[in-house]
Amino acid sequence: MEYPIWHLTTFGGGFWIAFIATIHVFVAQFAVGGGLFLVVTEKLAYKTGSNELLDYVKKHSKFFLLLTMVFGGGTGVALWFTMALLSPQGTLVLVREFLFAWATEWVWFVGEIIALLIYYYYWEKMNRRDHLIIGWFYFLFAFLSLFTINGVISFMLTPGIWPETRDFWDAIFNPTFWPALFFRTALCGMLAGLFGFVTAARIKDQSLRCMLVRFCGTWTLTGLVLTIFSGYWYLANIPAEQAMLVVHKSHRVAFFMQVFKYTAPVILFGGLFMAICAPRKVSFSSAMIMLVVALLFYGSFEFMREAGRKPYVVWGEVYSTNITVEQAKKLKGKSILQNAKWVPQDLREINGENRLRAGEWLYQMQCAPCHAVNGPMNDIVPRTSKYTVAGLDAFISGMGKVSKYMPEFLGIAEERKVLAEYIHSVGPGYNPALPEPEEAELTPAPFEADQEYVLMAWPLEGLRLIIDKERTMSITDKGSIVRAQLILRGDSPEIITDDVKIVCIPQGMDQSFELSVEDGYFQSAPIDILPYAKDAYQPLPPVEVQALDAEGNVLASTTIVLPVSTRPGCNNCHGGGWDISEQGGFSAQTAADIAGVHDRENKTNFKQRLKDSEIIDCMGCHDGEMQLNLSTALHGFHAVYLAGRENDACMMCHPQESLRGVHVDAGMECVNCHGSMENHSLALLKGEEQKPAAKQLMKLIVPVDYDLDEINARQPWQQQPDCLTCHVEFADPDSDSAFNEWTEDKEGLFRNRKDEMDAVMCAACHNAAHAVFPAADERDNLRPLQYMGEAQPIGAAGTCTVCHEDEMSDPAHHPGMGLEE
Repeated sequence: MEYPIWHLTTFGGGFWIAFIATIHVFVAQFAVGGGLFLVVTEKLAYKTGSNELLDYVKKHSKFFLLLTMVFGGGTGVALWFTMALLSPQGTLVLVREFLFAWATEWVWFVGEIIALLIYYYYWEKMNRRDHLIIGWFYFLFAFLSLFTINGVISFMLTPGIWPETRDFWDAIFNPTFWPALFFRTALCGMLAGLFGFVTAARIKDQSLRCMLVRFCGTWTLTGLVLTIFSGYWYLANIPAEQAMLVVHKSHRVAFFMQVFKYTAPVILFGGLFMAICAPRKVSFSSAMIMLVVALLFYGSFEFMREAGRKPYVVWGEVYSTNITVEQAKKLKGKSILQNAKWVPQDLREINGENRLRAGEWLYQMQCAPCHAVNGPMNDIVPRTSKYTVAGLDAFISGMGKVSKYMPEFLGIAEERKVLAEYIHSVGPGYNPALPEPEEAELTPAPFEADQEYVLMAWPLEGLRLIIDKERTMSITDKGSIVRAQLILRGDSPEIITDDVKIVCIPQGMDQSFELSVEDGYFQSAPIDILPYAKDAYQPLPPVEVQALDAEGNVLASTTIVLPVSTRPGCNNCHGGGWDISEQGGFSAQTAADIAGVHDRENKTNFKQRLKDSEIIDCMGCHDGEMQLNLSTALHGFHAVYLAGRENDACMMCHPQESLRGVHVDAGMECVNCHGSMENHSLALLKGEEQKPAAKQLMKLIVPVDYDLDEINARQPWQQQPDCLTCHVEFADPDSDSAFNEWTEDKEGLFRNRKDEMDAVMCAACHNAAHAVFPAADERDNLRPLQYMGEAQPIGAAGTCTVCHEDEMSDPAHHPGMGLEE
């Protein structure tokens, strides 16, 4: 942000650094091992008196000079040029902290140049002894150059105690200096043998070619074995936090681990075959293939090593976004467009006309150093194609928290959103939006003033959200539950449970469900009803509930709706669209992506199990015993990504029809009772804070307007906000927040409560939570419209005659009924 930006799209910064650095270092390390190879081979030629071998060394030295000095020097300049453009802040740190090391390395490099030029051009002008001494000098200078640069490279990954001491020698001799040096030295020897294959394969004399192939095979195999052992030593010395990024967390590493694992035996067996089994059959093309395999072997290791450095260029000092850690602290919560020095003036304030341009600049500052747009490496388009704009916005919020291999986004919420809009615009434009549900007109059942019985029926839940794909994944239970109470009208009314049968008959289903008697009420088994009717989406399917006597005569009936939705917001972030076009449904593609994310974050094997036709039952593991309760796990994990969004965080996952009761008209939202996503999640996590997963997630979530110790723990589905927190003594509310005051146990939940006479259930008069009368959706109000002709709680405003013969003046059920004492 202190320097101009090199705007890259198709070939992002990560590509150029990886491409140039890998090739340069590959050749540079051959320059060390190849120098030793030249001297040893020359000495062998003198010892055996083989002029043919000496001629080979002379020709190999020309190849060596052109490749290492000319090509290697050119790629070295290109590397510095690219580094300075892509990461000027990181380059500044390396130049500033290692000025003495760079000056020393240049001395070694000048020594390399002089020694190599003398070595090549003075074959015929120097005696053997002096020529060998020059060769040894070249190798010495080359190794000292490796020794010095190794300190800088390993420092970028593991600075050790340097951040505290700022001491040059602590930086150079950092925790991975020695294993890295041994690894690179061994690699130098292996590369010397592999490059030797290339020139040896062109020798026409068969016996000499066979001898040299075996000789190069010895270098290759010895170097390979030492490289593998020292490589594992190297990785073992990486601090635990960074090792986790290499081994467990960064999904980019998995591919390169596979490459490393498979190229190593290719080099091993290829080297054995070429050196022992068929040295006569070694050709230039086979030697080049081995060299390419070696490049893949080395490159994959470097990618794994680099993964341990994410999200930094210099660990703990400079982020890959070219922003220092100190700058990031100062920018927290501030506009980066207004603080970055090289952003055009017309983009410092976001408006309707410059959103995409502002998003493009934010992309260049915070994404382009690693990601390309429709490019060959780290292409951001396929990586974000499964996200909606809102999903991308959420993912960007979580960067650097759960997925620590990426730096945190710096900037304000509006900048984060326009960045999401820009990234979405360069991709396929995924948008799983659906048409609004069609509202079916329903007529309440008739009510006769002199009828003997009144049937109260209601859904157990305000909404049954189904996140389930048959034969694939189950995240929630299926099936909606109906509760009912049959009341014999009179003074006093009587709850009837004997010698009657309650059945519910969903419209459009050729099946009825009988309710069983519970503690003073009837309850159905889960009814597997879906919100689809005649190819239209209907989230409030109607159900007729009837009370029958022993002969099957209808005593009373009512029509209610069973609120059910198959439109979870999972596909905002997990892609996959909808299972049923234009309607909804949790799709198999969405399930597969969730399984993949779970595998990556938790080292499970769900994707493979899905391929094996197993069904992933999330509640089977997340039962609150060993693992976090499913509700706790879902809210706790997603709170990291949905912080700072208030009610919008709820609507990202829960459908809009989740809240339809009277509180909607009062201007209340989910957060009024459950708290913000952060506080809601922390309350659940504190209820299980003895579990390691809960402790880890709690570290990533910052409470809103509360200190952590002020938030009361609760158990999901056992403890919920208490209505009486706002409706003190059943009076009109004196507050608009019920957060942090939980019912003691399951018996205290609104759905399970009864009136003060322990007879009529609260929901019998008020309906299910989230849809209490008068509900915002008229279809929820069928029952009060049936019995009272108006949408109000049953018995409200002097309508006691629904159940009583006469109007009542005593608020027997609970205070605050609007009746005179």
